[in-house]
Amino acid sequence: MRRVFPLILTVAVLAGCATAAPEDTPFSPAPVEAPSSPVSSPSRSAAPATTGPKLVDANISELKGFAIDLGVPVVVVTTGDAGAAYHLGSHPDGSVDFTGTAVTESTRMKLRAAKVRKRTEANKNTIVIVAAPAIAAGGAESCVTDKAKAVLRMETCRPGDATQAWRVTPAGDSGLFELAGAHTAIKVDQGRITDDGWSALETTAVTS
Repeated sequence: MRRVFPLILTVAVLAGCATAAPEDTPFSPAPVEAPSSPVSSPSRSAAPATTGPKLVDANISELKGFAIDLGVPVVVVTTGDAGAAYHLGSHPDGSVDFTGTAVTESTRMKLRAAKVRKRTEANKNTIVIVAAPAIAAGGAESCVTDKAKAVLRMETCRPGDATQAWRVTPAGDSGLFELAGAHTAIKVDQGRITDDGWSALETTAVTS
């Protein structure tokens, strides 16, 4: 008897392959996404504008010949003409006046050259008045700031800020001077900064 199984198996396999073969379909390319808008990068022309020349110290060399203590802890006080030695000092709320009459942490200051873009006659003898407590609190320094006429506050020092620059004008006897800020020419009456008071001030160095 002839064996027919191999032939049947071969036919079955071929039939199975024919059934499993996928239908021929036209080739469809994958969808192409529309290009997204390119991220713009800063151009050279979009770079921040220059802030100007490097800051330098104002010229205060003239003050060194007038017995004004510079760069060391001092108290800035009124003269005897004002009735008492009223001390420039700050208060917990940040306000500044001359109501103090003793050397304290809040009346200790340093006078040093203000920062300017360029030394000129107009900014000659300009200083900043920096808080100089014996026990530094840490963090940024604080400067006496001329916020408005007769309104002074202690704020974080900002080099080059005109509201923290004070022009020193020697007055009369050696060591006496007047202070004028962006808004206020300092005059003191009974410890208060007023329009009509005593303008002559002096420094007294403190060592402790």
